[in-house]
Amino acid sequence: MGKKIILVVIWVILIYFLKQNPFFTIDVDMLKQFISGNPKYTIFIIIGLWVFRLLIFMPGTPLMILGGICLGPTISFTLSMTGMVISESLVFIAARTFTSTRINHYLNKKHPRMKGLLENYRYKFLALGVICPIVPTDVICYLSASTGIGYPSYLLTIIISNFPMIALYSSLGGSFGHSASWILVSVILLLIISIISFKIIKKLKLELHSENF
Repeated sequence: MGKKIILVVIWVILIYFLKQNPFFTIDVDMLKQFISGNPKYTIFIIIGLWVFRLLIFMPGTPLMILGGICLGPTISFTLSMTGMVISESLVFIAARTFTSTRINHYLNKKHPRMKGLLENYRYKFLALGVICPIVPTDVICYLSASTGIGYPSYLLTIIISNFPMIALYSSLGGSFGHSASWILVSVILLLIISIISFKIIKKLKLELHSENF
């Protein structure tokens, strides 16, 4: 857990220093000019990136931050939430279409506790997987959908859980080059969220273990 948190901190700091680099600034300015000159295509481009990221197993976090840098927090939040809903809906469809006994066998063999958490704490575990910054959201969503969770509840859980995270990442992107203090606050908040999320997951594991004995 400690190594993952350190990687998150390094990643955010690296983005900040890249933003201060003149070459990075030029690229962002060019992207802003393209977006402002082609407003009709902006939505399709952003949504397309959210769908495309699934093909290369890319997390949605960079798109949220990039959206904040190029479009501002408000527009970035709206497009990121829309992109998240569409991409995780595709994940749900894929899980229901391609899930086989191999996945269940793999979970039972390699991750018996995760299998138990998915079956006993469906919505709570899904929400924690979405909220925690260092947990692969798409994987948790796929596994949750494969357990038979209903689509309306699945989607509602993702939207509610993603609301604060998308707002935070969009604001973080919008603050690059403007507010170093807010970047520091955002990093601290991400660390706190990660620690609390892991503690809750650990507590659920202990509860599940005690119920089995």
